[in-house]
Amino acid sequence: MPADDALLFIDANKYLDLYRTDKGKKLLAPLGEQVEYIFVTQQVVGEVQRNKILVAAEFLSQKSRVMKLQTFNVPDHLSGTITGQGKDIHQQMKEIGRNIKEANDEVDALVLGIMEQISCSEDEVSRALAPIFAKAAAHSPEELHRARNRRELGNPPGKSTNPIGDQLTWEQILTQFKGKKRLWVISRDGDYGTVFGGKGFLNRFLYDELCNIATTPDVYLFEDTVEGIRHFVETTGVNAEKRLTPEEAEEIEKEEKSLPHLTQPTEEIRRTFAEIAKFTQPTEEIRRTIAEIAKFTQPSDEIRRTIAEFAKFSQPSEEIRRTIAEFAKFSQPSEEIRRMIAEFAKFSQPSEEIRRMIAELGRFNQPTEKDQEETDEQPPSSPPSRQKGDDKDKKDDKDKKNEEEG
Repeated sequence: MPADDALLFIDANKYLDLYRTDKGKKLLAPLGEQVEYIFVTQQVVGEVQRNKILVAAEFLSQKSRVMKLQTFNVPDHLSGTITGQGKDIHQQMKEIGRNIKEANDEVDALVLGIMEQISCSEDEVSRALAPIFAKAAAHSPEELHRARNRRELGNPPGKSTNPIGDQLTWEQILTQFKGKKRLWVISRDGDYGTVFGGKGFLNRFLYDELCNIATTPDVYLFEDTVEGIRHFVETTGVNAEKRLTPEEAEEIEKEEKSLPHLTQPTEEIRRTFAEIAKFTQPTEEIRRTIAEIAKFTQPSDEIRRTIAEFAKFSQPSEEIRRTIAEFAKFSQPSEEIRRMIAEFAKFSQPSEEIRRMIAELGRFNQPTEKDQEETDEQPPSSPPSRQKGDDKDKKDDKDKKNEEEG
């Protein structure tokens, strides 16, 4: 056989591209002819099966928006000046609107039907890929062990932040390549190599690994399936009866090149999405919080009055200033005053004037400067006054002394 020494590998991202192209159907027949030479792993098949419904949904959603027709209303003042003309135009537009709605409903039904087929692998693409995927190779424990070491060491292909995928596939390719000389890799993953000037260059690290298996192997790297299959057929000379015409090949290749790259989210992104997904089922505490917040969409009259009172404190009135000044005189404020002070303290951004007033309120147990000045100015205490009894005793002592001297 002309391709006994050849191995053709198509990456998962290229199979997924078939679910998001307009002209991909024409590529299915040439691809199916090479099922005997295509090497596929269970890892690749699993990746396609996991992601095809998501890829198709995004593609069909975009197509649905483009396919649907738009309606519009004719303004009353532009609907005609001739008697009856405006009525006729509106009637015609109404009929057109009904037809457009019916057409759009048919588009929705078509898209929904395609999605149901893909979810059951009964669509045309899935059926064409079934013979290829049926021969998917399972990995061995040794290949899995080497793939883990490859990821930990940061060696290509694949990224150390992603689950083991490309690393395991490459280990299986190395096993399968034993006894062969030529390898075709069709992938848009830059970890395998780089396409420059229309020519693919395999990553040198990967090529050296192939050299450990075969002497000077021939390796061909392609980003487009059309170009890769054509090169494989022309180089190996394998049977290919269902070839594309040059016009068809050019059309499909142009669409392939226009497709954005499919990406695999990192582990960090996966965790982020997992956290976001939790909010689809909020906890009971979140439900209660939302219920409380919802109450403020229609605040009661009491809440309105309270908010209005709070608003006054940004510029307190003269009456409030005098009231606060009176509060400051109390050496032992009442419980009601304490509560009012606590309410004042709740303001997250009180004005500078309110800050000073609150500071004054906090000095209840300290005498004011005025009280201190009054204390300092008070005259010293006079000696206690003598009683009348004391004055009489003094007079009696004086008379007795005079009698003794006489």
